[in-house]
Amino acid sequence: MTTNILLCCNEGMSTSFLVNKMITVAENNKLDVKIWAVAEPRVDTESDNADVVLLGPQLAFLEDKITERIGEKVPVKAISAEDFGRVNAPAVLKQALNLVRERRAQQ
Repeated sequence: MTTNILLCCNEGMSTSFLVNKMITVAENNKLDVKIWAVAEPRVDTESDNADVVLLGPQLAFLEDKITERIGEKVPVKAISAEDFGRVNAPAVLKQALNLVRERRAQQ
């Protein structure tokens, strides 16, 4: 089963480099994932296709509002500023997969 990971930032641009690195890490580890990034205004509709939404640290202050907007269907969490700044793709991918695993265990 493919895990769909949506990253969200102000313009959808600052996350694009991180997305590409995450895809490379996933491919190297033979993980079945789809990862993409969007600008914040598109998160409401794009989250319909996601298993998890990760926010760029510049949007961390919107975590509760975005969770409220899209409902409880998928977990929403901010990426740590350190992992984002260092483009730590393995850590961000692990964060996403752990959030999905936790959500599936609750269902």
